[in-house]
Amino acid sequence: MNTREELYHMTDKEMARLKVIEKLLEEEISIKDAANVLGLSDRQIKRIKKKVRLNGPIAIMHGNRERKPINAVEDKVKDLVVKLKYDKYRGTNFSHFAELLEERENIVLSQPTVHRILRNAGIFSPRKKKKIRAHHYRKRKDCPGMMVQFDSSPYSWLGGSELSLHGAIDDASSNVLGLYLCKQETLEGYFEVTRQMVKGHGIPVSIYSDRHTIFFNPKGKLTIEEELEGKTAPYTQFSSAMDELGINMIPAGSPQAKGRIERLWGTLQDRLVQEFSLNKIKDIDDANKFLKNYIKKFNKKFSVKPKGSPVFRELGKEVVLDYILCRKEIRRLDGGSAFSFKSKYYQLISGGKVAASISHAKVKVFTSKRIGIKAGYSGKIYSVMGVEVLPKIESSHIKEKIKTGKLPKKPANTHPWKNCSFDIYDKREEKIAIGLYDSTIAWENDSY
Repeated sequence: MNTREELYHMTDKEMARLKVIEKLLEEEISIKDAANVLGLSDRQIKRIKKKVRLNGPIAIMHGNRERKPINAVEDKVKDLVVKLKYDKYRGTNFSHFAELLEERENIVLSQPTVHRILRNAGIFSPRKKKKIRAHHYRKRKDCPGMMVQFDSSPYSWLGGSELSLHGAIDDASSNVLGLYLCKQETLEGYFEVTRQMVKGHGIPVSIYSDRHTIFFNPKGKLTIEEELEGKTAPYTQFSSAMDELGINMIPAGSPQAKGRIERLWGTLQDRLVQEFSLNKIKDIDDANKFLKNYIKKFNKKFSVKPKGSPVFRELGKEVVLDYILCRKEIRRLDGGSAFSFKSKYYQLISGGKVAASISHAKVKVFTSKRIGIKAGYSGKIYSVMGVEVLPKIESSHIKEKIKTGKLPKKPANTHPWKNCSFDIYDKREEKIAIGLYDSTIAWENDSY
């Protein structure tokens, strides 16, 4: 290699260093001046000067230049990584792709290495980088269970029509506490997420959510007069269930206020769709089964260590969660222990027989996909049996109501009014005529 080729491959920094060393060899400058210009010690300048004098300008270049490192990735591995990205894992971002290579292909490469291989091949991440705007960050809660954020995300999770993924995330640790996929945002979806949270972790202190009508009644704001009268805001089905569990509901003023779960949706939309595709999941039921195990994998990678210990409360052994996480409506019983619900009739059943009840008593109807239809009456939960028509009341002590017609406009001839004496009014008229009637003493003097 001649000097010209050696100089051609030098960097600008190396070229500048060579010129200073050449001046030093020609004794135009001193070692101290060269050290000041290059920002090196006198000892380092002496070593470089000696190398250049013995080996020529090539001594300025690093000794490992153009040498392949021992730990370098082989070309065939690089080609395989690029091929897998094009064929099997198209659409995944670089970080997720590096995880999948290790998990499914047994190719262990660091994320920066995977990034470098793909960028050199002209492949760029599908994840768009947004400029970070300066804004105030709300401090995390110190203990897990102090606040849990609830929300849902409409998205093409299974690659077809839009579905809603319901979720809950702990504010202190970023642990995902529950995920459930439905066709749309529903009360059932949030009940299932709550069930996963309570059974897996416990009952939190508060839930932070948007102002959706599932969480808060739109007419729930009370006037000052109503608050002074002691009235409470009307519950929704969800907020009523949370009140039974002792959970405080907190409304968020904006999506940015609950940024923890909003960022969760961005991450899941980037990763979960690919996971569903790779595991050949095409329907909602299979997706919900997959999510139970996927939550553990997700939390292992993205959760953070909280400052304090968890404050989740355990569910009491005597509490039946199915009768809390369900719809509740009030109906009234008739004399045959039956009530009307959604245009059908049902009877209370106890021990295979119709249960005894008081007519016109209130009954609370519980409905959900898990329990079907149940009824709460007098502190007990009863099964119900559908009947085609309302059962007849057969009881000797109950009299049938008799429909009575309207009274005639004129009283009958036998009415007491017809037998009333009008002598008093005749005497009063005579006194008025002769001017002797005094209204102030009329009641005392008149005789009835």
